[in-house]
Amino acid sequence: MARSAAIPATLPPPYTSTGTRTFSLRTNIKTFTSTTELFIGPKPTRFLLHTSLLTSHSPYFRAALTGPFLESTSQSIKLPDISVEVFELCVGWLYTGDIHPIPFKYGKPAYYTLLNLYIVADRLCFEGLRNRIVDIMADLADSTNSVLTPSDTRILYEQISENAPIRKLVLDLFAFKKTDKLLQTHSDKWHAGFLRDLCVLLKRPCTQALDRHDLQMWIPEQWHATRACDICRAILQPRYGAVGCEGCYNAWCVRCVKEGFAMAGWEDGRGTREGEGLGKGLGQRKWESCKPWRGSRCKVYHEHKETDGCAEVMMGL
Repeated sequence: MARSAAIPATLPPPYTSTGTRTFSLRTNIKTFTSTTELFIGPKPTRFLLHTSLLTSHSPYFRAALTGPFLESTSQSIKLPDISVEVFELCVGWLYTGDIHPIPFKYGKPAYYTLLNLYIVADRLCFEGLRNRIVDIMADLADSTNSVLTPSDTRILYEQISENAPIRKLVLDLFAFKKTDKLLQTHSDKWHAGFLRDLCVLLKRPCTQALDRHDLQMWIPEQWHATRACDICRAILQPRYGAVGCEGCYNAWCVRCVKEGFAMAGWEDGRGTREGEGLGKGLGQRKWESCKPWRGSRCKVYHEHKETDGCAEVMMGL
């Protein structure tokens, strides 16, 4: 069979299981017996990487280096439109399973670098890297109390697929954090599509708004200890089964929980009274523990068509 001149710019990812756990090849010495030559950037910078790492973590490289292309014979690939600086982060993840260093600029997270890395990971079909970027962005948003800038949202909406889970994460960061003043006062213009989707999320019930809570059965004993369902506002009667969250002390009727939808929101400043049932003696609603990117973020934001699923952790922890 004649080999084609070069691999096409994009290849449909053949999402087939390799039968190998995500990072096990990094500790298997038998896989480090052959290398592939990659030329990155408009002024080509040469990278010499182990072939097994590329083919095991990427359907793109698996097809290019083992399929009917010239690259599978020469073990050499040219990618002139990828930034060398961004690709170096990709190489670091290949060999360590993590991103080093975490990109910062002037003491603030460089979300645009992570977005550009996500674009490269998406193009080269590194699903595990895309999931890791989601985790890092979620952790950075919490540890630095920051969110994306208007220019970041333009990268997100103009260069990343509309179905990418990272979009859902960014929207939730804005919907479940106190960002109203930032949106109103920032001097730069936000991407119109981002603002539209954020408005829809805030006005339309969504699954992650309820998934974020650590739900358990709750039965108010007396009328002074009961409250209204946080969704439909129906009064939860004493001695009737309801559902509550130990993280933020909200409560819901069983019907609303079965429907699985709730409204996005953030800390509203309301307190709770002593002896009120859920939250007894704490005097403060704790939305902080119930943000959707805490706990089981894998359930909400990760992809696992090619990689193994993450260990599940209860929402709200």
